[in-house]
Amino acid sequence: MGIDVALIQPAFGAGDVRKLNICTPPLGLAYIAAFLREHGHRVTIIDAEVEQLNNEQIAQRAKNADLAAITTTAPTYSSALALANRIKQSNNPTKVVLGGPQATFLDRDCLERSAADAVVRGEGEHTMLDIADSVESGGTCDFDGATYRDAGTVIRNPDRKLIADLDDIPVPARDLLPMEKYSPPKTTGVISSRGCPFRCIFCASSNLYHKTFRSRSAYNVFGEVAQLVAKGYENVTMLDDNFILNKERAFEFADLVEEHRLKFDWSCTGRVDSIDEDLLQRLREVGCNGLFFGVESASNNTLKLIKKGFTTDQVINAFDVLKTYDYPTTASFMIGLPGDDPGKVADTINLAKQINPDFAMFSVTTPYPGTELYDNIDDYDLEIVIDDWSKFTLTKPVVRTSALSTADLHRWFLRAYVSFYVRASYVRRAIAKKQMGFVLSPVKAAVTNAVRSVF
Repeated sequence: MGIDVALIQPAFGAGDVRKLNICTPPLGLAYIAAFLREHGHRVTIIDAEVEQLNNEQIAQRAKNADLAAITTTAPTYSSALALANRIKQSNNPTKVVLGGPQATFLDRDCLERSAADAVVRGEGEHTMLDIADSVESGGTCDFDGATYRDAGTVIRNPDRKLIADLDDIPVPARDLLPMEKYSPPKTTGVISSRGCPFRCIFCASSNLYHKTFRSRSAYNVFGEVAQLVAKGYENVTMLDDNFILNKERAFEFADLVEEHRLKFDWSCTGRVDSIDEDLLQRLREVGCNGLFFGVESASNNTLKLIKKGFTTDQVINAFDVLKTYDYPTTASFMIGLPGDDPGKVADTINLAKQINPDFAMFSVTTPYPGTELYDNIDDYDLEIVIDDWSKFTLTKPVVRTSALSTADLHRWFLRAYVSFYVRASYVRRAIAKKQMGFVLSPVKAAVTNAVRSVF
């Protein structure tokens, strides 16, 4: 009973992920693998990024699979389409489906530009199980959540209803991944919720999950973390869009960690307008040693335009509060947002230095399919000037504003990293906290990207 399923993550290539020496496991595929395996199918995961496989090598690994599913992001999109064609060539009987955020929002394009049999849109567990069962019985891909080919016609079925209770999904099948190859070592991520109730125009999360927010129970999340700690993991990153959004659940999780005397370091995400000092203190008591916040811009007008839902005063206040609890912090900022000009970008860099997080992440505004920014880009006075999806990495300018060319954005991207990190006060703090190795990586990557863009 059951069929052989290969779940595939294409390689990103020699890009920014490798320059930063950071490679994380594809947990989305691991969730689907666990779900399929629980229902009787035999599953392998091929992570071409961490194993540095080319499409020919991937096709050889997947040649005996009855069903091959390839996940897609913008940078891997072209590679994924080529891989689908390679697997399907020579009348290969393997059924091929594409999934992930890029395929979800460009489903018809996927089938028009590749030989794939179907696209799994959005949340993949139940749709993939239906397709796997159908492949076993000799049926079609005619299920909610799927776009498929039938007699040369592309048919787009209705969206599938979201999973009501995320606790019903088994923990990711990390045993199918070469976990020892990922970096940083003894570190992994946990996804404790799906979706986001906010509407930032540059993020596809709300559309991917139909504008809903669902979370696993505190006990369910704790159970997965306890398993990881028992296996030797020392650091866990909560990969949610906003882990502390549900404060009651966060307190419950902290209580479970304390009750079971679980010792591990962990970090999570939040918003500057959801700071709760009692919760901050509680999380710090049970090992939370890092918080990530998306700040994006120093302009209140820009923050309103991109629908962040908070102000720079709230940003400054939040980081003042975080300093009182000695929280290591990471803040992200975007360069080339709608309306950006040299003055606004300079203000954003200065805000980064003012709030002074332990780590600052600068990215170039990148319109991804599924975002309001991509769907209505003309309304935001931006122009996409590069049509190569492999360049949509957040570090390579693919747009220009009315005031900033792509060359300008490259220079400001480099200036942001150098201006923030190459400061005597920052270097002294990084040395004291033994963070210099991590700090030098983004600076090196930024300089490398800028130099390559010129030559």
